[in-house]
Amino acid sequence: MFIAGAGSTRIDVRSVWFLLLYASDLLEKLTGEDRERLLRGERDNDLLDALADVLATRVERRVRTMLARGYRRRVEPLTRVRGRIDHLGTARGQLMQSGRVLCRYDEQTVDLPRYRSMLVTLRHASRRAVSEPVRRHCLTTAQMLERSGVSPVTPTPAELSTEQFGHFDAEDRTLLTLSALVRDMCAPEHSPGESELPQILRDEGALRRLFEQAVRGFYRHHLSPRGYSVAAERRSWPATGSPDDLAFLPNLNADVVIRGHGQQVIVECKFAPIFTQHQGKTMLKPGYVRQLVSYASVFRSEFVGETRALLLGALVDGSAGRNLDVEIDGIPVAVRQVDLAQRPAEIRAALAAAWSPGRHA
Repeated sequence: MFIAGAGSTRIDVRSVWFLLLYASDLLEKLTGEDRERLLRGERDNDLLDALADVLATRVERRVRTMLARGYRRRVEPLTRVRGRIDHLGTARGQLMQSGRVLCRYDEQTVDLPRYRSMLVTLRHASRRAVSEPVRRHCLTTAQMLERSGVSPVTPTPAELSTEQFGHFDAEDRTLLTLSALVRDMCAPEHSPGESELPQILRDEGALRRLFEQAVRGFYRHHLSPRGYSVAAERRSWPATGSPDDLAFLPNLNADVVIRGHGQQVIVECKFAPIFTQHQGKTMLKPGYVRQLVSYASVFRSEFVGETRALLLGALVDGSAGRNLDVEIDGIPVAVRQVDLAQRPAEIRAALAAAWSPGRHA
């Protein structure tokens, strides 16, 4: 259990893994029993091991069916011509005296950034996974990649951004996404003592974005099959005036909008205390209330059906607030706090109950 964020939010490492899973687009790319078991929560307690094992299995299968090949530019002195001769480099190095010429050529290779990323991730997982069979599986698969010609060097983001995927190596895109997720789960930060915690717990901005993306991903995966659309949406304020003046107005950015079956729910996610103390009284932070109600009002004006609002916050230590259900300007507003110190199964249940308070669609 660790403390993270400005409001001293207690969060379990398994909960961080849970948030990382739903914040990624991995679940959209996985198919079959692997995906269903993750969605049902059957691997919540050993999520890192589950994903590392899936990664090792799929990479092993990819190695056996032949890795994709790319090209890398080589420049080296050779005793025979290969590719193009660099005459200036040959003369500068006086290579002709030793019977060599400087050649520039492209060489086929499997040592691509995507496979280097998978190899490094499998190496990390072989040390961080809890299960001995999973650690051994990750190590064996990493060794298979190395024997195939992949070097254990971490690729830079710039190198990964140049990767292109075709029809026959589309599987690599999923593996790269899975690799990034497992690497995030494995990434420890060492502090004095024996504890290790994911690096993201030190970055409040990253935690806030992670919480928003995870909530959006959770609702998308669990409500889309029931006929709802789930997305972050941007609007301009319904204002009038000269274009020069309107350019100074900020956009309206809703974290999550759930829409379907004649209703829409505007969700604002806060990885921070949503209650405050004022003159000895516990109350919602006024700015959060104004933001949520104004957003819901704008969305209501463009929608035929019921509009509701949900303020979803991460529970912080010492919070004197509780779940609330009120109506403001004709808009039902629910306030819910999610305890990230609980097990992933309980977080999943809390999120499922929060979006539709007091009713079932």
